[in-house]
Parts: sequence; structure tokens; C-alpha cells
Amino acid sequence: MEHPAEYLEPVTQYLDRMIQDHGDSLFVMFTFLCLAIIAWIFVRPRKHPVHDISVTILPLGQAPRREPEQDLPPSEEHSGL
Repeated sequence: MEHPAEYLEPVTQYLDRMIQDHGDSLFVMFTFLCLAIIAWIFVRPRKHPVHDISVTILPLGQAPRREPEQDLPPSEEHSGL
């Protein structure tokens, strides 16, 4: 009985040869294909309208306490502005 990986060896060798010989062209083709699919997703008409979703954020703990900032007295340099 042969190991199942031996059945895939010709396929992987074929793909390796294709990538070695035409890797740059395949990369460009797949890039344009992905851009076309993304554009189609954004442009296509929707079957159902998009509804607003309400989101509730639950606090996981107490917020850290900050000391209030103290107002500094106005300096004489900036009093004439």
C-alpha cells in the first residue's frame, strides 16, 4: 500500500515548476484578480439593506483614577494677549 503523500508528489512538483518558471506572472495575475474581487464586493448591489447595529460596551473593571489637573496661575508674560 502506498502512502497518500506519494499521490500528491506529481502535483506538488508540477506546481513547483510552474512557480519557478512563471512566478512573476502568476503573482501579477493573482494580484489583479484579488483587486477585481475586492472591487466587485464593494460595488455589487446588495440583496438585503444594511441595518444599523447597536453595540453595548460593558465595563470590565473600574477605570483608573486620575488626579485632576491643577490650574496654574496666569503668568505676567501672557497676561497682555
